[in-house]
Amino acid sequence: MNPYRELEAYVEKLVGFPVKGSIPPEEKGDYAFPVGFRLAKEWKVSPEEAARRVAEKVDHPLVERVNVEGGYLNVFFNRRAFLERIWEDALSPHYGSASQEKTYVIDYSSPNIAKPMHVGHLRSTIIGESLKRILRYLGNRAIGLNYLGDIGTQFGALIVAYRRWVDEKRLQEDPIKELLRIYVKFHEEAEKDPSLEEEARREFEKLEKGDPENVALWKKFRELSLKGFERIYRRLGVEFDVIVGESDFVEDAKRIARELLEKGIAVVWEEGEKKGAIVADLEAEGLNHPVLLKSDGTTIYLSRDLASLLWRIREFDPDALLYVVAIEQNLHFRQLFTIAHKMGIDRELVHVSFGMVHVEGMRLSTRRGQVLFLEDILDTAVAHAAEEMKKRGSYSPEDAENIGVSSVIFWMLKTEPKKDVTFRWKEVTSFTGETGPYVQYAYVRARNILEKKSGPISVLDPDDAEWELIKKIARFPLILEESARRYSPHVLARYLLDLATVFHHFYDHNRVIGSPREPFRLWIVRAVENVLGIGQKLLAMRPPRRM
Repeated sequence: MNPYRELEAYVEKLVGFPVKGSIPPEEKGDYAFPVGFRLAKEWKVSPEEAARRVAEKVDHPLVERVNVEGGYLNVFFNRRAFLERIWEDALSPHYGSASQEKTYVIDYSSPNIAKPMHVGHLRSTIIGESLKRILRYLGNRAIGLNYLGDIGTQFGALIVAYRRWVDEKRLQEDPIKELLRIYVKFHEEAEKDPSLEEEARREFEKLEKGDPENVALWKKFRELSLKGFERIYRRLGVEFDVIVGESDFVEDAKRIARELLEKGIAVVWEEGEKKGAIVADLEAEGLNHPVLLKSDGTTIYLSRDLASLLWRIREFDPDALLYVVAIEQNLHFRQLFTIAHKMGIDRELVHVSFGMVHVEGMRLSTRRGQVLFLEDILDTAVAHAAEEMKKRGSYSPEDAENIGVSSVIFWMLKTEPKKDVTFRWKEVTSFTGETGPYVQYAYVRARNILEKKSGPISVLDPDDAEWELIKKIARFPLILEESARRYSPHVLARYLLDLATVFHHFYDHNRVIGSPREPFRLWIVRAVENVLGIGQKLLAMRPPRRM
């Protein structure tokens, strides 16, 4: 058993209730338990006195000594006993894996057809992909689902724009950028001529009703877009188990809207712009009356999402449905989940929300053409990585691709999802600081040592520098559990950054090869290399061989 978990189980048995440990300041101990606060109320003593009484009962092979401060029981581990608990596991290619056996459907990426993937899509794509990998590594069935935005009023605008302004030659050369160009032009022209918006609405209504010409154009847009998306997904190492679109749920959405009307969950709106529309009655929940079916009989995003949610439950029978979507859609998902619960859905429904992506303070807008194309971002990152590697005399095209793409991935993952991210080139691809290349460089350093010397390993009592690394290595399984529990890969990203920092410091100040402690330190280096390798792959990063 992991030594941290083993000690938690022991303390729980000792005090009679679950208690989670935390990492205290180094001088105060290796692991701290807030046992005194709850027991103080039961025993009617101070928290410190309650913790002291628990300390007197502690007798475990993992514990070297304890001290008490306030209501905290601070434990210093027996280093040799601690090390024995992870000696074999830390070198396993499956270190930190588990057998949780739940089923998750993870909705992520979800680009819009006929629009290029830009930096704004990256957070959803990478958070979702890394969540899928982490959950699978912990023994779950995690289904990656790409829910394409392939229907909606914007397609009416695109059909109008295509007929008026498309350049067929440019469309064949670079279809996504040409479709974006005419989409932007539509909105520029609509500001001058508002009648274009009404024309677009009519074309969308015709599309929903199956007009052959409009359906053919829509299929063309979809096919061209999917080819472009797949090229980017390959570079990112992203794979989906299921690809569906909103268009697959139009008819179900209409049926469900009418069923909700019959059940009293929805009503027909009687006034204003929404007159005649079927709306969900969520006034009691403070969520207003969102439209499910427009008065002209066309569906809307919410009703299509509801139909898709019910299909996912029928198709996969999941314990939880996760939606990795920007925080701006918070109201939408509150409405969606509330309707689902009113219908009797008892699964865990989670909006894994994330903040906006800024580029040096610029807000992205597809309508105005303010788009930083994702493929251009990856190309630039790879070029920066290649330039740095050439300075170091270690360039290879494959490693430059791995480092460049991974630097972009890590930059998006290292920040807590709900916070905004600002994209700064000088920082993203730097080989120093809180970056992906910094983590990868620690991995490469470890590999270089092991390539030079792969002799036998042996156990010694860890010194202070070694002990700091060993404790970090032992926390890896706990970090994976926390990342999964919080649906937040940034927990793993920050851990890898911490581990890399400690290892770089160890590498710079302690000899491995040629040291009297070489056989033991080789084990430490192997464990660090193993954890950094597994961790990078779980974040969809690709470990390079050279830097």
